[in-house]
Amino acid sequence: MKLIYLVIKILIFLVFLLIALGNTQTVPFFYLPGQQLDLPLIVVLFGAFLIGAVFGVFAMFGRLLRLRSENNRLRREVAKSARVTEKDLAVPATTAPTHTAAAQPALQNKGGNGN
Repeated sequence: MKLIYLVIKILIFLVFLLIALGNTQTVPFFYLPGQQLDLPLIVVLFGAFLIGAVFGVFAMFGRLLRLRSENNRLRREVAKSARVTEKDLAVPATTAPTHTAAAQPALQNKGGNGN
């Protein structure tokens, strides 16, 4: 399975490399009003990709924190439930079997006194 993922990653890299090599012409990039840079098209596209990725990470950051706090709350709840279950299942030490008074005379009669 790892080999399949490696082959897919290499193919995607080669496609992006071919796109980059095919788009080397320069385009005007206006970063401020009246300010212009002439950059290769692939640099502009890669920059737009990076900016989008950074904004995507920031957009998911709040949800990540919320899910982490919920995960920690659920872990504490499971641990608490496990402690309660262990207490319910614990066998008290005072439940040793004892002989009843009716069974003791029968044992004495069977033991025989030499009669």
